[in-house]
Amino acid sequence: MVLVYFVFKKVDLSDFFIRLDSVQYSWILFSIFISLLEHILRAFRWNILMKHNSNSLSTYITTNIIIVSYFTALIFPRLNDFVRCYLISKTNTINLSTSLGTVVSERIIDLISLFILAFFLLFLEYEIFISLLIDLFSNIELDLQSIFFVIFITIISIYIFSLFIKKNKFISKKFNEFKSGFYAFKNVYYRSDFLLSTLFLWVIYYIMGYVIFFSLPETSHLGFNAGLSILVAGTLGMIVPVNAGIGAYHFLVASILLNYGISYDTGLFFATLIHGSQIVALIFFGFISSVLLFTAIRKNHE
Repeated sequence: MVLVYFVFKKVDLSDFFIRLDSVQYSWILFSIFISLLEHILRAFRWNILMKHNSNSLSTYITTNIIIVSYFTALIFPRLNDFVRCYLISKTNTINLSTSLGTVVSERIIDLISLFILAFFLLFLEYEIFISLLIDLFSNIELDLQSIFFVIFITIISIYIFSLFIKKNKFISKKFNEFKSGFYAFKNVYYRSDFLLSTLFLWVIYYIMGYVIFFSLPETSHLGFNAGLSILVAGTLGMIVPVNAGIGAYHFLVASILLNYGISYDTGLFFATLIHGSQIVALIFFGFISSVLLFTAIRKNHE
């Protein structure tokens, strides 16, 4: 909430409501439709990672699980990955520990993809990329004592955990299951279906933001580079550990649009359109997928 206050404290919210009259909502609806393809592709790619450990996977079921997990994250931040692993264990033969390993592997792949996109942004828009980094880290105060303390606690925790693995058969078994899922990428990273699904996943992310440009007169002239900039900035904003990226997403998107001649208030409104429409879509599709998933789980246990 502090971050949200910081981002919106100088914004006239009444102006936001006036701006709604100038929005072309057909582009918003198109972006929401495209977001459904994102969920399907993410489910398809996750199934590829899990197929080594399960042969009963369905893209239809996994898509509903993905949507429900994101829907759950709106209420319980950062728990969506655990939720989807639990749900997949209830609808398939893969266990929770193994599926969690595939999710960690998937997150690393997404992070590598983000680095590649950031490299392209650095190449195409050097000054804007540096501006983004300044905006990202300008409010972070580096406390060396805290950093060393976190490193120390992490090392101790890893050491204690390794002792538990050696002495506790149950934990050792679960850790081996986790590793089985985590290393699943070694069997699929070179496959065309995995590579293409990853590529198209980021293309869809790009389109979801880019088409919103056309919903506002002030942003309708922006081109490819601006779309790449908000994709990288928005993704970094979603990584920040706050509920659904609220505040961080808006600040980074609005800040990077300043480099394209878009005012901060308009940039915030633009970011709110993207972020808000996706949250509304998640609530709507989340309820539908929850019902469909509950029905599927019930049939699976009859």
